[in-house]
Formats: sequence, C-alpha cells, structure tokens
Amino acid sequence: MNKVLEALLAFQAHMFVTRKDDERGQGTLEYVGMIIVAAAIVVAVLQAADAIDLGAFFTEAVNSVTGG
Repeated sequence: MNKVLEALLAFQAHMFVTRKDDERGQGTLEYVGMIIVAAAIVVAVLQAADAIDLGAFFTEAVNSVTGG
C-alpha cells in the first residue's frame, strides 16, 4: 500500500513541476486526487485493523449486481 501512495505522490509532484499554461480544471483534478488518497488511507487503516473484509465486501457487491 505504501508503494501506491508513493506513486500517487510522485505523480502529483510531477504534475506540479510540468504544469502547462492552460490550468482550467486543475483545481478539480487536485481535489479528486486528494479524495482518492484519503479514501486509500481510510481503507488501509480499516483493513489493517481487521474492521472490514474487502474480499467479502466486493464478492457480495458483485453477486448482488450479477444475481449470483
């Protein structure tokens, strides 16, 4: 999980350095990136604390959609 966060932070730093002149929508992109990082941290903490079982959660979600 740390490698994912490191990759996200490296990507964000790269985007900051190579920013183009046209920055329309950049704020929205940054907010979406922060939400994704925050969600990943929450999921990692819950998974580490054995508060949730992601495998069972996704299996149940897929079965409810496919009717299986």
